[in-house]
Amino acid sequence: MEWWSGQILVAVALPLLGAALGTILWSKPQVFKILALVVFALTWLVVTIPSWMAEAPLSISTFLMHLILAAGFLTILGHHIDKETSISLSLTLLFAGLGLGVVAGQGHAGSIFLCGIFGLLILAFMRHRPMNLETPWKAIGLLAVGLFSLLASLLTSDHVQVMTLLIPLAMMWPLLPVQGAFVASVSCLPGTLPSFLAVLLPSLGFHGISTLLPFIPEGVLNLLWMVAIVSALYGSLIALSQDSMDSLLAYAHMALGSILWWYVSVTHSMAPGAVVYLGGLSLVICGLLIANQHIRTRFGHLDLTISHGLAHIMPRFSTLFVLFITAAVGLPIFTLFSAFMEMMLGFSFSGAWSLVIILLTWLMASWYFPRLMQQVLFGPQSPSFKAVHDLHIDERVSLILVLALLVMLGMGPSHWFGAVDSAVSTGHVSFEISQDVIWKR
Repeated sequence: MEWWSGQILVAVALPLLGAALGTILWSKPQVFKILALVVFALTWLVVTIPSWMAEAPLSISTFLMHLILAAGFLTILGHHIDKETSISLSLTLLFAGLGLGVVAGQGHAGSIFLCGIFGLLILAFMRHRPMNLETPWKAIGLLAVGLFSLLASLLTSDHVQVMTLLIPLAMMWPLLPVQGAFVASVSCLPGTLPSFLAVLLPSLGFHGISTLLPFIPEGVLNLLWMVAIVSALYGSLIALSQDSMDSLLAYAHMALGSILWWYVSVTHSMAPGAVVYLGGLSLVICGLLIANQHIRTRFGHLDLTISHGLAHIMPRFSTLFVLFITAAVGLPIFTLFSAFMEMMLGFSFSGAWSLVIILLTWLMASWYFPRLMQQVLFGPQSPSFKAVHDLHIDERVSLILVLALLVMLGMGPSHWFGAVDSAVSTGHVSFEISQDVIWKR
């Protein structure tokens, strides 16, 4: 994928231009929403049609670009118009444009676009957080460290460059001890932007690791899978103790995403099952965060320590919510569990204790996701909840299409995901890599 091709330049520029045009429509959020949907549709056409006509081979980068664009379109489609709509749409377009630049960029271009994402996140935390939340200074501090690491990677030698890039990648595809930036991103920002970032940030982290994987030393990979094991256990335990739905989903994403960190670090490969698992996990959490936003716009923050009985007053929402929970805990048709089993059965590993923790992580997910469903949908109806309008047509269609994508991921052939099911031995790979290799895929 050539960075200077007109196709990629237009694909990156369209969302940024859409955000700029949105400032003219700031006081007309419904029109701005239509504009944003058109921008994402046009960008998808720009990415898809030239590649299809040229019969270009699929790659992980291609899959991730489609995943990012689909998530952006569907989260905007499901956005309920309110006072936060314009800022949420504008930030979604900006992050989408920068994210496409990260995936498509070569050499230093990917790092520069990623610097833009980190800088934009810092500004968003400082200016556009919900009024009832304090400024997440810890997340801002972590992002500043990540920004410094990215800038250092532009100036350091190849040996150090790989190590400095691992820090920001572990922030986006969250691992201990730098998970705070991701958790704040999906719990402290307005509108449906958190649901989009739940797809964008791990996708960019996965793309970065897929690029760096052949050049990471064996000792560092061993450290990464051990950190992933601890992160999976930590995220699961924290998710069990949350009384906020968005925080629970953030830590669930961290816990289940750490399984993928562990798998990639142990096998030294990006097998198709791992790519499908990333897409399935990101879309499940994205759909649940969209559902959380629908609840928040109607009732405000829900305290998960009590039952709310939304099934009594929102049956359509409840049906879709149950489907997402079943997708999260293992209904095979919805991709996530089948991709997990494909990873677990596709390799041999002697570390029995780590396999036990991975299975325990999945078992705990089968605990806190159904409990979330019970707390939100069932039990006596909260007396403060009055009858409200169930999901509007665009909100329903958004959630249904996310579920449809989950089904399609499980049915797609392996070449859709641009990965070869073969391990990459890192023990004999030279560190004499050029700057243009980093971020190129």
